[in-house]
Amino acid sequence: MKLYVETDKGIICLACPRACNLSSGRGYCGVRSVKDGKFSCDVCELVSSIANDPIEKKPVFHYLPGSRVLSVGTLGCNMRCIGCQNWEIAHADLHTYRWNLQRITASELVALAKRVSDGLAWTYNEPTVWAEYVHDGASLAKEEGLYTVVVTNGYYSLQTFKLWEPVVDVFRIDLKGFTDETYDKFAPDVKVSVILGNIERAVSSGKHVEIVTNVMPGVNDVDLEAIADFIKSLNPEIPWHLTRFFPQFKMQNVPPTPVSLLIRARQMALEKGLKYVYLGNVNLPGMENTVCPRCGNLLIERKGLFTVENYVEQGSCPRCGNKIYGRFGG
Repeated sequence: MKLYVETDKGIICLACPRACNLSSGRGYCGVRSVKDGKFSCDVCELVSSIANDPIEKKPVFHYLPGSRVLSVGTLGCNMRCIGCQNWEIAHADLHTYRWNLQRITASELVALAKRVSDGLAWTYNEPTVWAEYVHDGASLAKEEGLYTVVVTNGYYSLQTFKLWEPVVDVFRIDLKGFTDETYDKFAPDVKVSVILGNIERAVSSGKHVEIVTNVMPGVNDVDLEAIADFIKSLNPEIPWHLTRFFPQFKMQNVPPTPVSLLIRARQMALEKGLKYVYLGNVNLPGMENTVCPRCGNLLIERKGLFTVENYVEQGSCPRCGNKIYGRFGG
């Protein structure tokens, strides 16, 4: 499937809802263009960041906890979040980027992942900008028995989802707010309905989904109840990660998230009926552990980014037999 279309007005990119006319210049993401009259994904095979991470770092807590995932990123993003934690690559200009980019083909990436990891993740910057490379790598990874993950802002097109759906196992999606007005505070011209629709689509397609909201005080905290209600309406067992914001990039005026705000938000979500709510970027005992929502039994103990103990048996609580959302072996 091609993520562009040729029209009498030029070549239109179909990777995300922005539908940039690439014949007029680079797309909003900065890395998709037209060269010699033909579409070009300028960063396909160009890797800016690569690491062999614990799956918990994504963060993904309910899919093969304790496993390793080879994580890769490139340059560019189709959101320009002014508080981006990875702005050095997400906002980078391809021609002035100061560090080296490695050229790694999809087959080379999968061969490396098979040697050192259990899966492959496209992360660090938005996977949509090199969606074709994600597809090619994920297709080969599945053939080799590896699992696949996209860590995404959720702002991709239906065409991109259809490209990824057969070969991506885990959609770890950021939901940064619940209204266009909230997104406008840090990422202009984003239609939140697209992100909500993509979350719904991933869930209804049977994909493993986990959602992250980086809680920014005075920016998106007013949306937390609405987000909790939305997740519950899809499946109350979808893990929700509430992470602490720290001043980054052009949001130095926003203070770190008060820990008390995170604790209240977690309690609110649990009272609404969400089963698995975690607190990240904060050192609070037990807030990253998984407990059985039926009987309260400790199922997975985590410290930092690592699973210390995993008591889940055949996907269920060993005490009461309750089925736990996710994949825990096999």
